[in-house]
Amino acid sequence: MMLETLRERLLSVQQDFTSGTVPYLPECSAGLELLSRYEDTWAALHRRAQECASAGELVDSEVVVLSAHWEKKQASLVELQQQLRQLPGLKADLESLTASLTHLEASFEEVENHLLNLEDLCGQCELERYKHMQSQHLENYKKNKRKELETFKVELFTCMIYLDVLEKISNPQVLFQTLPDPNYSVSLAELDAEHTQKVLDMEQTQQMKLRERQKFFEEAFQQDMEQYLSTGYLQTAERRGKSGAGPALCVARVLPPERGWDRGSKGMRPAVFVLLLPLLVVLGFC
Repeated sequence: MMLETLRERLLSVQQDFTSGTVPYLPECSAGLELLSRYEDTWAALHRRAQECASAGELVDSEVVVLSAHWEKKQASLVELQQQLRQLPGLKADLESLTASLTHLEASFEEVENHLLNLEDLCGQCELERYKHMQSQHLENYKKNKRKELETFKVELFTCMIYLDVLEKISNPQVLFQTLPDPNYSVSLAELDAEHTQKVLDMEQTQQMKLRERQKFFEEAFQQDMEQYLSTGYLQTAERRGKSGAGPALCVARVLPPERGWDRGSKGMRPAVFVLLLPLLVVLGFC
C-alpha cells in the first residue's frame, strides 16, 4: 500500500517536470514532512524485515526439527518394511517350531508311557522278589515245623511208653502177673516173643494216638500258615496255651536190652531187669 502511494507521487512529480516548471515558491515544510514520512516508512519496512528474518529463523529451526523427526519416522518405516519382508520366513520358522513341538509332545507321551511300564515292571519285580523271599521263609518255616512235629512224635511216643510202663510197675498185681514163676524156667524165645507182642500192641495203640495228635497238629499248622499269610506274624504261644498242650514232657531214651543179659544161667533175672529198666531210666532222668 505504501509502495503504491510512493509510486503515485513519483509519477506526479515526473509529470510536473515534463509539463514545465510552475512558478511556485519552494515549500521546505512539505519536503521535511515528506522526508519524515519516507524515513518512517523505511524504518517500518526495516522492522518488518527483521521480524520476517526472526520468523524465518524460527521457521527454519522448526523445519530442522520436523526434518529430523520425519527422518526418524522414515528410518522406522524402512525398518518396518524390512521386518515385513521377513514375515514369510518368520511364519515358516513358526510352522517348523509348531511341528517340532507336536513331535516333542508325541515323544514325551511315549516316554511317559515307557516310564509307567517301567514303574509297573519295577513293582512286579519287587513283588516277585518279596514273594520269593516269603516263599523261602515259608519253606523254612514248614521244614522247622515238620522237624518239630517229628521230634514231638518221637518224644510223645517215648513218654507214652514210659507212662504205660510206670502204670504197670505201680500196680504190683499186674507186675507179678507179667513176671514168670521163680520155680519155672522160661526160655529165651518165649520171653522175646512176649516182649515183641507187647511192643507191637503198644505201638499200635500209640500209632492211633499219634494219628489223632498228628491231625490236631496239622490243623494247628494249617491255621498257623493261614494266619501267617494273612497277618504276617504268628501267635503260637497263645494257641498252645488255649489248646491245652500243657508243659513240656520229661523225655528219656530207653535202649534195648543187650542179648548178653538174656544168656545168663538164671532165666528170671534178665526178664525182671528188662521190665524194671524203663522205671530206673524214668526215675533217673525225670
